Amino acid sequence: MARTPEEIVRLLPADRGLLLFLDYDGTLVPFHDDPSRAVPGPELLALLNRLTTHPRRRVVIVSGRSADDLRRLLPGSACHLLALHGAQYVDPEGRCLDRVDLAPCRARLKTVAEGCRALLASVPCVRIEDKGAAIAIHMRSCDHESEERATRIFEGFSREVTDDGNLMILRGSRVVELKPAAADKGSGALWLLERFGPAWYPVYVGDDTTDEDGFRVLRDRGATIRVGPTDRRTLARWRLADPAAVLELLARIVSGS
Repeated sequence: MARTPEEIVRLLPADRGLLLFLDYDGTLVPFHDDPSRAVPGPELLALLNRLTTHPRRRVVIVSGRSADDLRRLLPGSACHLLALHGAQYVDPEGRCLDRVDLAPCRARLKTVAEGCRALLASVPCVRIEDKGAAIAIHMRSCDHESEERATRIFEGFSREVTDDGNLMILRGSRVVELKPAAADKGSGALWLLERFGPAWYPVYVGDDTTDEDGFRVLRDRGATIRVGPTDRRTLARWRLADPAAVLELLARIVSGS
């Protein structure tokens, strides 16, 4: 069900702290052909700062990006980070914890490097993001034919490193990724919620297929909000149109209205 930011704020409980799980790309910031240039604007940074300094608000950035990448994008932030689809956790003091064993993933991905170099040579519109324990190809600069070709090539050589169960192939919005199989955003969000305890009410906001795991585990525990077109099926309870609506929601939470 579509809701306005004002309506959603009115439906949030006033007697519990809010634990905000926020996806990054497509939720807090619009997508960019080059993911490294999808940077937060000053309004968003100010909102996150005001949210994290409130005693009854906590912010968790839940993203497929690496922990290092999120720290680059949000320098000095007091947000909690669930990176690599929940495989890594970083607390506001910068302490990092691997929730799953990432060593086998890193070892297996070394064999993918040659295939990625060949892919770039044959489909130059592709952008490759090496996350250390995961690797993704982004195809927002590609036409449909090139995107299909790049996906086919990447999935072809990636299957060779998924046989031991440590890595899995994941398709997203114009991205295909090799990621740790033991991690997903839902299990990461639930793990952190349990650490915070029942006094905190979870609000999960995301736009992608990977966020559906978060919607699934938190749907009966808190608020779940899908960002984007209404023609996409979702487990989320409510919808918002775009990142601008998400910023409005955060601004209303900050102001208490």
